[in-house]
Amino acid sequence: MGKKMQIRRSRNALIYMAGGGLLIVALLIFGISVFLRVIEIEVTGVTKYTKGEIVEASGILSGDNILLLDTAAAELKIRQALPYIDEVSVQPSLPARIQITVSESRAVAVIDHRNTILLIDSSGKVLDRLDSAPRGFIEIRGFTPLEAEVGSRIRPMSGAETQLRSLTDVLSAFEGAGVLSEITYLDVTHISTISFGYTARFTVIIGGSANVSHKLNQLPVFIRMIEEEKPSEVTGVINMSDSSGEWIFTEER
Repeated sequence: MGKKMQIRRSRNALIYMAGGGLLIVALLIFGISVFLRVIEIEVTGVTKYTKGEIVEASGILSGDNILLLDTAAAELKIRQALPYIDEVSVQPSLPARIQITVSESRAVAVIDHRNTILLIDSSGKVLDRLDSAPRGFIEIRGFTPLEAEVGSRIRPMSGAETQLRSLTDVLSAFEGAGVLSEITYLDVTHISTISFGYTARFTVIIGGSANVSHKLNQLPVFIRMIEEEKPSEVTGVINMSDSSGEWIFTEER
């Protein structure tokens, strides 16, 4: 009899312990659901859009449970809704803050497409579709996109994939060299004789898209050499297509 009573007490104790454990877990879950709620959303790196536009695009609401947020989905929503956003990071900061960090695409060039003007960044991403070309952007010549949706990269016609790659390689080189404001147009009609307008004075032929950065770095040096022999207002064609560095200047008369 005594053994049976002891077994019953042991069972009851286990039941009470299990029940107590479940209660603790329930309280923890309740505490998490009550206290780990989004109170503050901080946005940094944005200039093209407002903080409110970024937050609205993310789909994150005040009061959402931080631990249950799908940050990858929020990042995708921001990129899809706002074409000027290049990179975005959504990071929770316990207990109640969300940090959204963005970097924006920079519009660098314009290109014709079906009676409209596309404004693109150096990667070929379409940032806007306009009725007329705004001033201050590089005019793209010799390339016609097949498809061009705002927020997506332009798609080339069949067989023009290499041409598009050359186009974006050269635009990226312009951006990296900090000479975007000096370039008036970029002609990629033939990828072996790519050319561009430099200031209002020179047509520069670079040949293919290889070693563009090096040629851009040397271009001001070559122009200074020209100006030592010619008047400072001289204009003409600079042919930098020779890979050996035998570049030629032909003055316009």
